[in-house]
Amino acid sequence: GTSAKMTRLLLFFSILQLAYSSCPDGFELVRDGECRGKYTSMLVRDDEDPTATAVAKCAEINGKPVIIHDDEHQRYWGDQAHETQNNGNFVLLALECNTTSKKWVWADGSPVDYLPPVYYDPALLFACKPTCTWVLFWGDTWGYGCSDMEFTYDVFCTVQLDQPAPSGDVCESFEDDSDDGVCYQISLTSENWQEAQKVCRSFGADLASIHSSQENSFVRRLAVSRGAVNGVYLGATAGDSGNTFAWTDGSAWDYDNFQPGYPNTGLGDCVAINTQNSAGEWTNVNCTVKQAVACERKQHYTPPACSSGPWNEGDIIYSPGFPFNASTPCDFTLTVEKGKKVEVEILLLEANSCCDHLVISENDVEIANLTGEVNDKKFTTSSTNSVRVSWQPKGGENVRGMMMTFRGV
Repeated sequence: GTSAKMTRLLLFFSILQLAYSSCPDGFELVRDGECRGKYTSMLVRDDEDPTATAVAKCAEINGKPVIIHDDEHQRYWGDQAHETQNNGNFVLLALECNTTSKKWVWADGSPVDYLPPVYYDPALLFACKPTCTWVLFWGDTWGYGCSDMEFTYDVFCTVQLDQPAPSGDVCESFEDDSDDGVCYQISLTSENWQEAQKVCRSFGADLASIHSSQENSFVRRLAVSRGAVNGVYLGATAGDSGNTFAWTDGSAWDYDNFQPGYPNTGLGDCVAINTQNSAGEWTNVNCTVKQAVACERKQHYTPPACSSGPWNEGDIIYSPGFPFNASTPCDFTLTVEKGKKVEVEILLLEANSCCDHLVISENDVEIANLTGEVNDKKFTTSSTNSVRVSWQPKGGENVRGMMMTFRGV
């Protein structure tokens, strides 16, 4: 029931098919939740359609090739063109010929509503030719070629991060076991129990604790409906003795459903539901097993506001509005007992590198200035027992913001 659940309000916001939405490897989170980067290189010959190839390649990662609509786009991709040309390659522009209007348009169908201030080939303004390819040169110029071409170009892509949005229902798109005030969801991705915990914590939630046969049955049915037919991790681990278990959310151990013969000392310190049998019995398993994850949150989520604390070691601290809105700045002062230093762990940072920063300071001296995507990074004061963490967004557009914790060391 509700009284048995953790007292800290938890947040969870979408069906978790992955641990969290993040930029492809090597990509940079730049602006408005856009990840940008080089995906591959291609050799172009005159009998090929490089623009169509670039569109197809970027689609492999749910992205779009280089499309320019404003000065910021031009500056960013111009910088990439500089580096690319130094390596003897070119940056392809995703301009296509609309054979009906005879005008150049971007590959996503959007019009050419921006022209580079330095130079562009005048052919951009005349009837287009389907066999021509446009490239971005260093120096902010757009050029093109139409035949007898053989060159290597780099396929750069933009991938838009998926951002959560409030759904307006009590469970925010999760499943509601109506009698206990708790919402549940299943993630199919977890390399081990530690990763499972991170999956839930990355969204402000926790691994599920079970306090009745009704809850157990509901979670088991939900797991099967989501395709988790080989079991799911729960939020229970063994104590030092290996014989007693406890919920990581701090709630009471007032129910269990272990399969006969379990827990079996030596098999592992983590707990999973066997989803293959209708009884949903539990087994203790090795914590390194790859397994789906059962997560939970309480109903009626209210986004966190900026708070001065006081904060306690181990608290999960969020930027205001997380994860739906990252636009509100906030300062956090984190203090541990005298004689210790403060270790701050950034569990998740999602910030636009153009605009948003998380600054960690000790006695007004900057320890770190972070932006972009950061996960599981630790920073420690040099001598004092207090640290200031400042979330400084300039817009916070289409990003989630920050989640952190701290302890004394």
